[in-house]
Amino acid sequence: MGERRDGAQASRLRHNPGVDLWHELTPQQYAVMVNAVEEACLNQVIYEFHARRFWRANGGVTSVAPPPMTEEELRSLIPQFAEVVADLIARGWIEIREPWMPWDDSPTMTAQEIAQTLGDPDTWICDEQGGRRMVGLMTTVRWDSLVANR
Repeated sequence: MGERRDGAQASRLRHNPGVDLWHELTPQQYAVMVNAVEEACLNQVIYEFHARRFWRANGGVTSVAPPPMTEEELRSLIPQFAEVVADLIARGWIEIREPWMPWDDSPTMTAQEIAQTLGDPDTWICDEQGGRRMVGLMTTVRWDSLVANR
């Protein structure tokens, strides 16, 4: 028979550092945070969401590439993702910058610049012709601390 645990020990076991926080995210938040951890650009977030949604609907098989999104499909998701990113910025979990490389040389965006950037479809669309914005996305010390200490 196993050893009896007090409440604090049981709580620590249920709250494995960082794991629960990831599981509490919505699929949209998850796509944003994965890209932030990877230090990617916002123009990858909706594609990440699309791929994960496709894989989930197909039994979790990630070896099959999702069908391409139409620009219309992508554009329909922009307002939703702009809201998610704004919320994650407000929580202090992520930061966005443009230009994104090198990160340390890029200026911190003002609230007005963030709102304008999140509302611009070129922030979210990635295509082979280029000409789209490359807005960097990165986690903050707050997020890193939450994941490490949770």
